[in-house]
Amino acid sequence: MKHLTKAALLFGTVLLCNTPIYAQQLEISASNELVWDQTKGLYEANGAAKAIRGAQSIEADILKAYYDATSTSQDITRIIATTNVSFADADMTGSGARLDYNVQKDFYELNGPKAVIRSADGTARAENSLTYNKADGIITATDKAEITLADGRLLKGNTLEIVLGETDEIDTVTATGNVYVRQQDGKEAFSQTGFYSAVTGKALLTGDVKIIDGESVLNGQKAEIDFNKGISKLIAEEGQGRVSGILTSAE
Repeated sequence: MKHLTKAALLFGTVLLCNTPIYAQQLEISASNELVWDQTKGLYEANGAAKAIRGAQSIEADILKAYYDATSTSQDITRIIATTNVSFADADMTGSGARLDYNVQKDFYELNGPKAVIRSADGTARAENSLTYNKADGIITATDKAEITLADGRLLKGNTLEIVLGETDEIDTVTATGNVYVRQQDGKEAFSQTGFYSAVTGKALLTGDVKIIDGESVLNGQKAEIDFNKGISKLIAEEGQGRVSGILTSAE
């Protein structure tokens, strides 16, 4: 085991990933110490720790970077960061209590409480965990999950699956369990499942749907919300009962 000095930490590049996809140098630094355990294949950085490679960075109070100790390449395969965690990867940023990053799969798992991932299109939050599968362009939020879109629309659920487009823009959002939607004008909707498409600007809600606009309430089993036009439509399904509403006019 080796302890590198602070000077070596701050000014030296300590690791090199040789795999073609990860050919950029990975620099690890810390304000207190960096421990290199060659037996375990581990670098541990303590105190304002940072791991930087190109446009990608991970910061935390404690950072551990793992590699295969039996391999001659010493390519980093996993990074675990704890306490005051934040990361940046191109236009995507996030923060939370703990981060587990699988380098080979390009997969982030960010744990809460209050885990957050931000993009130009919106901000996703979760109490338990947020995962970002960069290779497949999917963000999954679990436990009190929500996403606030750039224009103010809000979608909540027990779980959310956010599919990204080619330039990391939000493409679709699938919400499951205790779904809540708030439109830009303040209209609210509740359901058991929801699917939002950024291409159409519409959300399809199913299961115990309730739409609230001031004191007016609409009830049914299926509804379509057109965010672009500000239109909410309840849809009656065979064998699922009637759609109904209580409409209250403003005085």
